[in-house]
Amino acid sequence: MATREADLDLGGEAPKKTGKPWLMIGGGALALIAATVGGTMYLLGGKAEPADAKAEKAAKVAAPPVYTPLEPPFVVNFEDDGTIRFLQISVEVSSRDPKVAEAIKLHMPAIRDQLIMLFSDVDYATLSSREGKDALRAKALDTVKDILKAQGSSSRIQGLYFTNFVMQ
Repeated sequence: MATREADLDLGGEAPKKTGKPWLMIGGGALALIAATVGGTMYLLGGKAEPADAKAEKAAKVAAPPVYTPLEPPFVVNFEDDGTIRFLQISVEVSSRDPKVAEAIKLHMPAIRDQLIMLFSDVDYATLSSREGKDALRAKALDTVKDILKAQGSSSRIQGLYFTNFVMQ
């Protein structure tokens, strides 16, 4: 037993630890950062968008609308129970694409022709209600989009608005 105790006792002193704990913590932090960056690159497919591209997309989305008035106001007459009625409507079309405004101005005669036909074919009782006006506005928007498509122009119109609506 003496030899066994002698083998275990190396002079009566415990061995000293010479490692530095901050070195282990730093290595662990570095490994964690590397894993985070690697995982992000893997999930994004290595195709992260540059900051400039993100700013350009935000600028395109946030472009202010361009309002194009269809002037002069539309004045049409229609019959209601034997009485001749008049309708005056001022219309503006909105889009965030300036090319659409140019196309509207270019094709203004065709747009005005079709809208005059649409507005003169309405019923007085229908136009007296909010729902009737909304339905007419939706038809007018579809008409303008259809004309622009038929002419080969961009039809990215966001809205059509009645800025003046008078029935007499």
